[in-house]
Amino acid sequence: MGNLASVFKSSIGYEVFLEEIRHFPNLDASACYTFIQLLRIGDELLAMDERILSSLGIRHGRLKLLMVLRKSKHQVTPANLAEKTGVTRATISGLLDGLQKEGFIERQPDAKDRRVIQVKLTQTGKELLDKIRPVYSQWFTGLIKPLTELERQQLVNLLQKIHRHLAEVSVNESALPDQAA
Repeated sequence: MGNLASVFKSSIGYEVFLEEIRHFPNLDASACYTFIQLLRIGDELLAMDERILSSLGIRHGRLKLLMVLRKSKHQVTPANLAEKTGVTRATISGLLDGLQKEGFIERQPDAKDRRVIQVKLTQTGKELLDKIRPVYSQWFTGLIKPLTELERQQLVNLLQKIHRHLAEVSVNESALPDQAA
């Protein structure tokens, strides 16, 4: 076991991975434990994020879409929004339907090409964002507050490193573990 493993020794659950090494000698217990911790924290953050946003009367996907619209210098198409938010066009259509029904966005035919639909944030949508953003920002900055600036930079660097590797793995399917038959 390396130095990292000694950090985890006192953690409940790490012993499970140490036990697994007996059955799978190539298993890296500290990597497994690190991965499980990353998943656990991610799950907890997503659940808490959902509760906070729900208490503010919005869901994460809708907030993200409204914020993209707020940031846009000009009107954008549903296809642009799908690309910018990383969701399918069908998902964007559903989100836009709900946001339009509530008066937060408007869809209008493009002046040059009436087949193209442009989406814009309404005043009501801007007011909703003005109400939500301070509370939401205060919540998530409060979570990060215990970290020093250096620790924040280190965490971001480490997460970006994992993200880059994840992108490599998803492109290179041969790097994925073999599936048992």
